[in-house]
Amino acid sequence: MKLIKKEIVLAAPPARVWQHITDPKKIAGWLMPNNFEAEVGREFSMTCNEQGPITCVVKEIIPKQRLVYSFKSAVTRIETLVTLTLTKEGENTRLTLIHSGWYRLPPDQQNVSGQFEDGWGGFLRALAQQVASSTAPGRVSD
Repeated sequence: MKLIKKEIVLAAPPARVWQHITDPKKIAGWLMPNNFEAEVGREFSMTCNEQGPITCVVKEIIPKQRLVYSFKSAVTRIETLVTLTLTKEGENTRLTLIHSGWYRLPPDQQNVSGQFEDGWGGFLRALAQQVASSTAPGRVSD
């Protein structure tokens, strides 16, 4: 597999979704505990129960539109790239996730990307639930 691509439409404007993908506390709510800072070149880590520590570096930021960071775990042992793109669709936001760089794995390890594809599906469902609960009527918003 050359890349993982997932899309989800979230019932919130891009500015609200951006908060959920760049605020470390919010990231911890749908993805993993982390020490993320939205600054190009900034190294950060995430704590994964299954894979141990994941090391990352922020590669690109276009506020409220695009976030790109490297991703390296004990399972992959290579640097891959996670790209999150936000596109406004009426009152909603389409989030497109692309996790690329799998071609760097040796041919006999290419199947490891399937674990990540399944994982991203679950994480994006958790993100959708978190965004929905933060924008529910009667609830104080972010």
